[in-house]
Amino acid sequence: MEAAFDWFEDWNARGEAAERAPRGRTDALNFCPIGAVYSVGHALHDYLDWTKVARSAASHYNTVVLLNHHLSEGITHTPLDDFTAADLQKIALKIIRTPPRFGFSLRNKPPVSRDELTPDELRRRKRTYNSVVGILKMAFTHAWESGKIASDRPIRCLKRISVVHSPRLLFLNREECRRLLSHCTPALRDLTLAALYTGCRVGELGNLRVEDVGYKVFGLRIAAFKRSPARFVFLPDEGMAFFLRKIEGKNPKDPVFRSDKAKLWRRQHANLFRRAVSHADLPEAFLFHGLRHTYASDLIRQGVPLEVVARQLGHADIRTVSQTYGHIAEQFREEQVRTRFSPLDDAELRHAQEMAGRLDELWHEVRTVDWRAYAPAEASSQRRVRSMVRTPREVLDAFE
Repeated sequence: MEAAFDWFEDWNARGEAAERAPRGRTDALNFCPIGAVYSVGHALHDYLDWTKVARSAASHYNTVVLLNHHLSEGITHTPLDDFTAADLQKIALKIIRTPPRFGFSLRNKPPVSRDELTPDELRRRKRTYNSVVGILKMAFTHAWESGKIASDRPIRCLKRISVVHSPRLLFLNREECRRLLSHCTPALRDLTLAALYTGCRVGELGNLRVEDVGYKVFGLRIAAFKRSPARFVFLPDEGMAFFLRKIEGKNPKDPVFRSDKAKLWRRQHANLFRRAVSHADLPEAFLFHGLRHTYASDLIRQGVPLEVVARQLGHADIRTVSQTYGHIAEQFREEQVRTRFSPLDDAELRHAQEMAGRLDELWHEVRTVDWRAYAPAEASSQRRVRSMVRTPREVLDAFE
């Protein structure tokens, strides 16, 4: 060990040794405004100085990470008064070409082409673009209200792009859930089971305390989290028994769940969960939040009203649930129609009974092993929702 330290201190080795890496989370932009002319970079730095005080630490951090990942120096050095739709197009192109960010593992991935993206990947990039535009609009408005620019024209240049909603299809059936659980570490298995029993977010489960279990209801008391107010989540008997076992011998203020290293769950579940998904041979894109979709989808497929599902998930009304979770897997929809349609014509019913063997043969021919790939909708057949957003032509050209 001493020889290693001596080597690093040697003058000739300093050119080969890497710079000391900073520890902790970044809280500042990785570009600096240059010159006396007030630029986009100046506006972002001023705005983030305000968010660091006025917003939560998590919100400020997410904004910094998003801007560092998607804004190039060519844009940040642009004088704010000269910002145009052409600059928006540069932002859109950079977002399209930048690989998705999973921690730090994909930092050196090569740029991607627009033609290589699936419709869902392009849709996610449109949402990212809208998030960046929203931050820029707040930063530009802050600069305009602070008297840093002579006109609000740069603010009026910022237009979002319409995103056609796509139902969530990435959820698991019960056999896949069991397979996933079998590949989790002991502590991760408990956290995963808790998510499947409740539909709660990982942050809500990490904040759960012993005193919240069975508090006034047959279920859990969930504290306010992000924008969701505090709520009660009711449990099935199986789930209630699970939580009662997890709190045995603990103090009321103790957390219900801890990691395998006896630490509070924060973000360390992500890599463990990704590894379990891979070992269970599940879709690579399935994340822990997909357990929330799995919970909602299972309730809906069992006939639970959307109002009940919305209350369990902490949504204010059923609109989010009907748009996001209110889909039904095509094979399940097919099964419901085949088994629940009431007889209409006696003669046709007799013909169907006579053709039972042929109908079953056809049914087995069209069924697929992967239930997610059953009856895929053609992209050209999906109705395009008319949007009132006046997106600049330069941005539309970049995405479409």
